[in-house]
Amino acid sequence: MSLLAVTACGAEEPAAPVSTTTPLTLPFDAYKTTPEQRATLGNAHNLLVARCMRERGVAVEPPAEDAALIAALDPGNSRRYGVTDTAAAGRYGYHLARPPSPDTTAAWAELPAATQSYLYGAGERRGCLDRASLVLERGARKADWPWLSRQDVLTLERSAKAPEVVAAAGRWRACMSRAGHDYPSPEAAITDSRWNLDEPAVTEDEKRIAVADTRCKQSSGLVAAWHAADAALQRALVRDNAARFAALRADLAYRLRRASAVLAAHESGQVG
Repeated sequence: MSLLAVTACGAEEPAAPVSTTTPLTLPFDAYKTTPEQRATLGNAHNLLVARCMRERGVAVEPPAEDAALIAALDPGNSRRYGVTDTAAAGRYGYHLARPPSPDTTAAWAELPAATQSYLYGAGERRGCLDRASLVLERGARKADWPWLSRQDVLTLERSAKAPEVVAAAGRWRACMSRAGHDYPSPEAAITDSRWNLDEPAVTEDEKRIAVADTRCKQSSGLVAAWHAADAALQRALVRDNAARFAALRADLAYRLRRASAVLAAHESGQVG
């Protein structure tokens, strides 16, 4: 089902616009890893992988995880409801404004097949990638992260059907039509076959329509309405699933403590 496809409804007063310079936050964010936490977990995992491989006579140097680069590559919630930043749309169109992702697999791909079996495992034998993860997870309280990911998608889908969001989407569509762009939904605009979002080139038409898209989102109150409905659904889920969310928080805190201990031991020369 389309996340952005909504039908027109009667005109209502638009919600107050959401600032494009203020990050959009949602209740689930408190249970997700920050860029700094992802760097901590990633670097600890890499150290454990390197140690495991050395125990098998293979020296590898996984790339370091950098929190600033992780943050730059992750749009967060800024694109959850489509493009919203007019200045960015004028420069990048519907493309993501972020640096190229580093190639973190090249070093692994160059390893001989026999060595890769140590890394990825073979048959029933676990590889060093899995073994490193198990070290960080050992003793952690069980938490259902796939459930959180599913709910994150579902609240976006369900909030799109809220009456106030449907009405705002109708205003967005009318605004775009007045600007000469007849799209049934914001998703239709961003998935227009004229844009190749897998290639770096951004056409002037793409920039022009993306700018109109963001301006119509602002004037229609679509982002504000959608964000409010989305946040309300997430708050209700957090309230009604307290044990699940407590387990998620406890699991992440535990793994971060173990990862920090691995990094601290490495810095002191105890892990190498």
